[in-house]
Amino acid sequence: MTEQPHVGLSLVNKAPLGMLVTAIVAVLANALFSLNLITLGHAIAGGILCGALLLAYWLGKGGLFFVLGVSTPLILVLFTPIAKSAALLNLVSGFFFGFCLVLVIYKFLPIKPER
Repeated sequence: MTEQPHVGLSLVNKAPLGMLVTAIVAVLANALFSLNLITLGHAIAGGILCGALLLAYWLGKGGLFFVLGVSTPLILVLFTPIAKSAALLNLVSGFFFGFCLVLVIYKFLPIKPER
């Protein structure tokens, strides 16, 4: 039986487009509304953490990484200051930008970890 890539790893090929779309949304949101660097920073860091944890799970490192990865957005929403709807838009676009950034870095790594 041939090994097929995990469903989550199929997102790796779509990550560059995801980075582009979320960057455009963030730039437009910040042009129309106020820029909240703290919220955007938290969002990108949370997206990077979530992407790294889920990538570890997809590479077969254990189910704990899945639980921590899917819990990251909830924790991010609880601890990030969201005073206006613009901050929420910054949070969502920054999170997905960070998530896609991790997948793009993984895609272009010269050495892939063994499964």
